[in-house]
Amino acid sequence: MDIDLSFSKAAVVMPVEYNTVRFIVVGAGGTGSFVVPAIARLIYELKQQQNKSAELLIVDPDVVENGNIPRSNFCFAEIGRFKAQTLAERVSTAWGIETSFSCEKFDHEKHLKSSNSDYRSLTIIVGCVDNYLARREIHRALDEHRGYGDQSRLWWIDGGNGKTSGQVLLGSTTNRLKPDQYFVGTSICRALPAPSLQHPELLEPEPITRSNEGRCPERIRLGEQGLNVNQRVAVEIAEILSAMLLTRNLKRYAVYFDLESGTSNSVYCTQETIRRVVGSKIR
Repeated sequence: MDIDLSFSKAAVVMPVEYNTVRFIVVGAGGTGSFVVPAIARLIYELKQQQNKSAELLIVDPDVVENGNIPRSNFCFAEIGRFKAQTLAERVSTAWGIETSFSCEKFDHEKHLKSSNSDYRSLTIIVGCVDNYLARREIHRALDEHRGYGDQSRLWWIDGGNGKTSGQVLLGSTTNRLKPDQYFVGTSICRALPAPSLQHPELLEPEPITRSNEGRCPERIRLGEQGLNVNQRVAVEIAEILSAMLLTRNLKRYAVYFDLESGTSNSVYCTQETIRRVVGSKIR
C-alpha cells in the first residue's frame, strides 16, 4: 500500500510581512455567524501574542429570519435585525475589537477601498456565501488587486457546504503561475491559486433541482442542511486562519469533509498538488 507523504513534504504558507490584518467576512448566515466569533478570538490572540493591529468588517444585506434558527448563530430575540449589525455589536461588546459592518451586498470597490492603502497591511476575505454571484465579486477583488509575484496582500478563504458535507479553500491569486512560482525554495509557500481556480464551478450558476431551489432558510426548513455542518465549516476556516497567522505552521490549502461518513481530507502545499490546479495553462 502506498503511503501518502504529502504532509511531510509540504511547504508552510507564509503571507507577506504585515503590521495590520483586516478580515472581511462576506456573508453572515449559517457559516458566517459562527465564523465571526471565531475570528474575534483569533484577533484577540494576534494582538496579545504578536502585537498585531487587526480589525473586522462584516458584510451581509439580510436580516435574521425564523428559518435561520437554530442552524445559524442567532436567537429568536434577534429576528428582524440585520445579521451584520447584530454580529458586529456582539463582537465589539464582548471583545472590545474594532468591528464595522455593512448591511448590503459585497462590492469589492467599496469594501476594499481602504484595505490596501498601507503597504504593511494584509487583507483576508472570508467567503461564507451560498451563491455564485457573490463569489464572482470576491474573485474580481483578487483579480483587480493582484500583487507582483509572491507579494499578494489580499487572500481569500472560501467555505461551502451541502447537507452533511463541505469544503474550505484558501488562495491568494487568480494568476495561473508556474507551480514553482508559488514557492520560495521547497519550504515556504508565498501564494496559492484562488478558490475559483481550484474549483471554477464556484463561479457558475448551480443547476436548479428540487434539492437546491429556493432561498437558504427555506432549504434549511425542509431539512436540506444538517444541524452542525455550518459550524464544521466555520471551525475549519478558523483553524486554517489560526495556523496561517498565529502558529504559522499551515501546510494545507484545502479541506473536504463529510459528516455522515466521518471522513476528512486535506490538500497540502506541494508543487504536485498546485500543478493539478493550474494545469499547463500558464499566464
